Amino acid sequence: MPVTVVTPPAPIVTLDDAKAHLRVDHSDEDALIAGLVEVATAWLDGPDGWLGRSLGEQVLEADFPADCDPDDRVYPCPPAIGLLDEMPDPESGTVKVRWRAGYPTVDGRSTVPAPIRHAILLMVGHLYGSRDAVTTTAAQPAQLPLGVEALLAPYRIWG
Repeated sequence: MPVTVVTPPAPIVTLDDAKAHLRVDHSDEDALIAGLVEVATAWLDGPDGWLGRSLGEQVLEADFPADCDPDDRVYPCPPAIGLLDEMPDPESGTVKVRWRAGYPTVDGRSTVPAPIRHAILLMVGHLYGSRDAVTTTAAQPAQLPLGVEALLAPYRIWG
């Protein structure tokens, strides 16, 4: 079932978190680093993300069969936080449902699990250090054995 993002997710990793991870203590590249955080997060988050789950708080929308009991609905892109709205469409026999999803923000801080947050930082570090689409070095790059995929695998929703 297609899922639409109505309200984009709240940030998961702050610019300050990313700069600390990168050991950057100047503001010359703040826009670049913020963009890299956005790219890494978008690659993982939401209906189109690699994880198949919602990370930052967001509002999602999807159509469910009208004859499906609300208690039997399986909301894509967990974790679901709460139902917001149901709009029946008698013509199509569906109900358009909006719900809040993602890990909540508590006291201004994301509650996304630490392995996911760290994987985002590792991805930002890789993108920051590798600004070209190809490598020109003689050495073959290799993934870290306990890198991004190892941190994320327990959280991925497998189709």
